Amino acid sequence: MMFKPRMIPLLLIVFSVELFLPNVGRTESTPNLLVLFPDQWRRQAFSCYGDPNVKTPHIDRLASQGVRFNRCYATNPVCSPARAIFLTSRYGHQTGLIQNSLSLPSRETTFPEVLAANGYATGYIGKWHLDGPAKPGFVPGSRRQGYQWFEGFNRGHWFPAGAQYFTNQGQLKKPAVFESIYQTDLAIDFMRRQQSKPFLLFVSYGTPHTPYRPPAKYDRFKSADLKWRQNVPEKIRRSPVYSKHLGGYYGLCELLDHETGRLLKFLDESGLARNTVVMITSDHGDAHGSHGLHHKGQPEEESLGIPWIIRGPGIKPGVVTETLAATIDFAPTLLSLCQVDIPPTMVGRNLQPLLSGKEMKVPWIYTQGRMTTGPGRAQAVGNQGARRNIMAAWRAIVTPRYKLAVDNREKVRLLVDLDQDPFEMQNLANEPAHAALQQRLWKELKQVGQQTRDPFPNPVAAAPARPPKTTTP
Repeated sequence: MMFKPRMIPLLLIVFSVELFLPNVGRTESTPNLLVLFPDQWRRQAFSCYGDPNVKTPHIDRLASQGVRFNRCYATNPVCSPARAIFLTSRYGHQTGLIQNSLSLPSRETTFPEVLAANGYATGYIGKWHLDGPAKPGFVPGSRRQGYQWFEGFNRGHWFPAGAQYFTNQGQLKKPAVFESIYQTDLAIDFMRRQQSKPFLLFVSYGTPHTPYRPPAKYDRFKSADLKWRQNVPEKIRRSPVYSKHLGGYYGLCELLDHETGRLLKFLDESGLARNTVVMITSDHGDAHGSHGLHHKGQPEEESLGIPWIIRGPGIKPGVVTETLAATIDFAPTLLSLCQVDIPPTMVGRNLQPLLSGKEMKVPWIYTQGRMTTGPGRAQAVGNQGARRNIMAAWRAIVTPRYKLAVDNREKVRLLVDLDQDPFEMQNLANEPAHAALQQRLWKELKQVGQQTRDPFPNPVAAAPARPPKTTTP
């Protein structure tokens, strides 16, 4: 395969990469990949991650049979940037995908392109959000970034009214089925059709994103029974609106667990489970009132923390790891599991040795958000009486113990000791007692930014808002 030409930036990690030698047929050592990618499912909202409200037995079983990451983070906790980072294993300042509803440049090399060149059948279902502002928006073949079969739409959330979908050929359908259930049906149909080739299937569920309105069967959470996170202010806990939102969110989570169970049952009954890697993660989390914040886009754990559970051939079962990981690591790790060479454009870490039971040390991850300039705006009053602000542009570095976040005025806005303060109740930023620690982490953050050619605190050049015109289906 010939890579798309580009200027390659200085890499954080130097991979030894040889030319691709495509493997066009299935062998016993060639695994299938099933990636489940729900929208806005925070790491904390699973029973296997310790949430006392929600029940996720099918995903819990998946976790017990594979590896569960307790410290996985969104490299950028917003929809479009997170999706582009997963596809390319490149930071937003490298691709220009710095905010929602931009168009990912076709020159970027993506992991489905690499797998397709190595004999994989590649399929995508659901929300894309990488083809500009069109809503729902048909995504033509020339802009699917390596996915050969595509049944979905560019962006939008229509549940519980049903779904809006384009077929692979571009026919708009509006099935009267709850969107997540319809997506699972499509996924099973796709996998049933695969015979001669290994496959990559990416299922981009729209839930548990807003609107938080699950089917009646899953709308079981009562305000009085909800157990809030410790960092949610009392004012929000008493709000019937926010209680309804959180209850609806948990209902959507339980719906997705049921749909995951359907997929796992199909894999078991079809015999595909033996040779299929199943992975579940998300683009970002959801604050749901923690620190007085709402939704996503910020460096706090509820927004930044995402699940990563992965099971399959070559993956050691029953592992729970505290090793740091991030969205940018997914593509190189999956390619390595498939025994496919990693393109030199990808800057994430290959964590495949960790999945096979070997030890790895990850000293830091680098995250970024709201990559535009402009003032932040004050939010609700937090538990300690200190106001939390939504930062405009920010960067953060997370280490095994600490997290430091800096705004575009180069002011340290957040410093927390995650070992001692996992709910981030005590902001240590700019305290004299922690000046040396803050200076060290600030220096490390700057070094990573320089190595990846991040212009922060200066603005980042954005990718085009509108994709190029095309007449191909």
